[in-house]
Amino acid sequence: MHLVDPVITKVSLVMSRMGGVFLLLAALLVSIEIVGRKVLFLPFNVGTELSTYALAIGASWSFAQALLQRAHVRIDVLRSLLPPLARTSLDILALVSLAAFGVIVSWHVWATVETSWSLGARENTPLATPLVIPQLLWFWGVAWFATVALVETVRACWALARGDMNTVNQIAAPLGVEDEIDEVLAETGARYKGTG
Repeated sequence: MHLVDPVITKVSLVMSRMGGVFLLLAALLVSIEIVGRKVLFLPFNVGTELSTYALAIGASWSFAQALLQRAHVRIDVLRSLLPPLARTSLDILALVSLAAFGVIVSWHVWATVETSWSLGARENTPLATPLVIPQLLWFWGVAWFATVALVETVRACWALARGDMNTVNQIAAPLGVEDEIDEVLAETGARYKGTG
């Protein structure tokens, strides 16, 4: 697993950054389109189509990084009141649920890609985009998320079997207030050292 971790981390980071670039480019395109229509009276109208693709692709390409950063939203009001074993059980259940969700969504997205491919489906717009292109990019993001979620689930379960609760918490537990404070202090300290 130690050889897999750096690869998963690096690929997830690169994909999430590319997803962010897709969203920024979509925002830029929509802004140019609006200015072109309102100021220059140009009949430019592809921003909606491309921004829709960018949102689906950008979001799906960021899911794995959010999982690795433990950034997915969880409601943990009751969790903090439970004993450690119950908290760990809920953390593992949450991770298993994310992995199952990723696999199910990947399965259905792939079915959509296959259907678009077999039909030769195209968007009903001036661009006439072959739908298999954005759908395949969307699938790659969701499938990568499912893969990372499965790997993290195995890692957490293996750590639990070994009794390594610290590793289980690093993989599956949501970030607490203390974790977030430590993260901000570490970033602030690194910035301060970099300026001095």
